[in-house]
Amino acid sequence: MAVIFIIFKILVLSLSNCFAEEINLYGDAGEAYAIDIYLGHPHQKFKLLVDTGSTTLAIAAYAREDSNIYFHSDNSSSLYNSGHKIQAAYTQGNWTGLLASDFIQFPSLNGLPEVRTDFALITESHDFFTKASAWQGLLGLAYMPVGAWGEAGSVESWLDAVDRNLNRPVSFYLKLCGPVSATNTTHYGYFNVVDDHTRNYNRNKTFRTPVLRKRWYEVGVIAIRVMSTKSNETNEVQVQDEVRDPDEEMCVKLNAVKSIVDSGTTQIKLPDKLFRQVVDELKNEFRKSEVILDEFWNGREAACWPEPQVWSLPWLAIDLLSADADNQYFTLEIPPQNYMLVVGVHNSSNTTGTVSTYCYKLGLEAGGTETVIGYIAMEGLQVLFNRSAGWIGFQSSECGSNARITGPYNASESLLSSCQLIRPVADVATSIKAAQWSLCGVFIIATSVIIYLLAPTVKSLCDRKVRRLQQISLSQTALVEQESE
Repeated sequence: MAVIFIIFKILVLSLSNCFAEEINLYGDAGEAYAIDIYLGHPHQKFKLLVDTGSTTLAIAAYAREDSNIYFHSDNSSSLYNSGHKIQAAYTQGNWTGLLASDFIQFPSLNGLPEVRTDFALITESHDFFTKASAWQGLLGLAYMPVGAWGEAGSVESWLDAVDRNLNRPVSFYLKLCGPVSATNTTHYGYFNVVDDHTRNYNRNKTFRTPVLRKRWYEVGVIAIRVMSTKSNETNEVQVQDEVRDPDEEMCVKLNAVKSIVDSGTTQIKLPDKLFRQVVDELKNEFRKSEVILDEFWNGREAACWPEPQVWSLPWLAIDLLSADADNQYFTLEIPPQNYMLVVGVHNSSNTTGTVSTYCYKLGLEAGGTETVIGYIAMEGLQVLFNRSAGWIGFQSSECGSNARITGPYNASESLLSSCQLIRPVADVATSIKAAQWSLCGVFIIATSVIIYLLAPTVKSLCDRKVRRLQQISLSQTALVEQESE
C-alpha cells in the first residue's frame, strides 16, 4: 500500500511540474472532475463536481447507502439554515433539500478569499449520486436562471457571491488533461478563478465562441462530424480566407432546442438522427480491422481487450460559431482517445498468472433533441468561461491529448441567421413580463398608501428583512426564466 501511495505522489508531482500549476481536479472512470473544498467553521472537507451545466452549490446532508461522508449541519457554528425547501432536477437524477448559507474555501486556490455563499443541503435524492461515488455534491458554475428553486426563490450561486465579495466580475477556466496513460482510469486537471487583470500564461491563440443565452453556457454549434483521414494528417492551424459553408439542415437541428458546454457531462450528446449518422461512420471505419457488437456503439456496453488500445479511428470535428464575426466559425478537433473512454482496468489471477483487461465505452450518446458538449470534448484544451462578457475561449494546452483547434473559417452568409441561432422571445414569455410590469405598477401604488398609513410598522418589518438578507440572498430570476420557457 505504501509503495502505491509513493508512486501516486511521484505521478502527481511530475504532472504538476509539467503543467506548471498544481493539479486540483480529479475524476474516476466515467465521472466528471471534482475539486476539494472546505465548508463551514470548523472546516469540513468535501469533493464537489465542477459543473458548468448547473448553477447551485449543493451538498449531501445525510448518510447514503454507499457513503457516510456528508455535511454535518450541527458541527458548523457559522451555518445559517433558512428552513426553505428547494429542489433541482438534472438530465439524470434529482434532489430536494433546504436552503442554507455558510463559508466556503478552496484550499488549492490561494488567491481566492473565503466567502459566505448560499447552498443547498441535500436531504433526499433520486439517481443523483452515483454508486460508490467519491464526490458529495456539485459546484454549479452556470448562470442564475438555471439555479435550484423553491418556495422562496432561487439560490445565489457561489460565483455571484465571489463577484459580490470582490466587487468585480470574475471568470474561471478549466484545463482538463484526462488520464495520464492508456492504463490509467483516473483523470486529472486544473481549475482556477481569474479576472481580466490576471496574467494569461497560455500564449496560444484564443478562439472565442459567444454565449448566446446566459442560462447554461449555450453556444452555436455549426456542425459535429467525422473527419476524413486526409484532414487528420494535416497540421493546419489557421485558415482565414477559405470559404466553407456548413450544412444548414444539420446546424439548425443541432441548435433546435439548445446546445450547451457542460463539464458535468461526460459524453458528447447529439440529436438522435445525427448520433446514428456519426456512429455509423465510426462503426464502418472500425469494421475494416475489427468488429465490436452493436451494444458498444449504442453506448449500452463496454468492450474489453487484454491490452490497452491504440486507436486508429477518425477524429471528430466540432464547429463552433466565432465571437469575432457572425459568418465565421472555428473547429475543435477531437482525437479518438478522447471519445473511446477507458472505464475499467481489471487484473485477475489464474493458473497462468495475472491477466489484465482494459475496458472502453463510447463517449457519444443520443441526446434526444439537444446537443451537449461534455468534458471529453474539452480534454487536451484550456477553456476559459468569461461570464460577464458572455464568451467561452478555447486554447490548445500542454496537458492531455493532442486535441487541436483550427480556423477561423468563413461562411458566405451570417451563421446566426442561417442556423437560426437568434430566436425571438416566445409570446408566453412576453405576456408574463408585461403582466409582471403591470402588477409591479399596482403594487407600488398600493405599497405607497400602506407605508403612508402604517409607517412605523412598515419600518420595523423592513429592518428585520434587511437583517435576514445578510444571511441569505435570494433571486426570482430563475422562476421568471422557468415560466417563460
